[in-house]
Amino acid sequence: MTMPSFFAWVGEGWMVWRRLILSLLLPLSTLSALAQETAPEMLPEIIVQAPGERAVENFVGDVLDRVHGDQLARWHQPICTTLRGFSAAQAQAFDRRLQEAATQVGMEPPRSGCKPNAVILLTDQPNMLIDHMLSTYPGIFAPAGPSEVRRELAAGGTVRVWSTSVTNGAQGTTPDIATKGSAVFTSVKLAPGNATRLGSGVRADLFRTVVILDVNGLRGLPLDATADHVAMRLLGRTGEAEQTGVPTILSLFRTDGGPRPLAMTDWDRALLRELYRAPVTANADRQRRQIARRLTDTAAAQP
Repeated sequence: MTMPSFFAWVGEGWMVWRRLILSLLLPLSTLSALAQETAPEMLPEIIVQAPGERAVENFVGDVLDRVHGDQLARWHQPICTTLRGFSAAQAQAFDRRLQEAATQVGMEPPRSGCKPNAVILLTDQPNMLIDHMLSTYPGIFAPAGPSEVRRELAAGGTVRVWSTSVTNGAQGTTPDIATKGSAVFTSVKLAPGNATRLGSGVRADLFRTVVILDVNGLRGLPLDATADHVAMRLLGRTGEAEQTGVPTILSLFRTDGGPRPLAMTDWDRALLRELYRAPVTANADRQRRQIARRLTDTAAAQP
């Protein structure tokens, strides 16, 4: 059997993706509560001492905890977003913040008229929206099944993120892709000598991401804070940070009374920068070690 080409698969997936985006216009609530133009309630002043080596290692290990093929996935194409449930002004400001973060890690801006690979949905009924997506377009989350997706997204809190990754050659070689049911299988033909003990010859590419924001948990937070948190989750496939010795926007929703920065911190920017500098073909452990080592060096160099 001849396997469908990568481009045929992407084209078919894009049509399903486009129908999904259009169908979500009805279940979403267009709510303005996320970003009031008035100043947010000020949090107490945060004073954080430079974290030690162990704190940095724990930070990197905690937030970069999900891998694809034993590698840390990242984008190798511009992020093209579409936002639903926002006012026009909110969507523009939110996307501008995301693109600024992407530019800081060296990503090119998306072209005009690009096909969205990141959809950000604001709703007051996230569980209903998730059920609608899974019942109508389960293939969007392939190769994961509906039960796995529902289980992870249900535990996601205010910001729920689902990312799909594909395996590519180290230089961006297009993989062969075949589908069976809702599952997607990828394989890459490698030239002899591409794989070594330090590198596998392939890389993990982020391909598509869905972000669902529960407006009920965003009330009182500035739009920029939420956008910076989403940028971290989108660019680095990171998780939330409930307890950490490193100041991070990933702590925006922590509930233990600890520090909650309202903007991306120097540590956040350094983490993303080093993630995008880490060897693309290395395994996740080696990538994390290099990221943690460079962040520790940065801390040591600070006065």
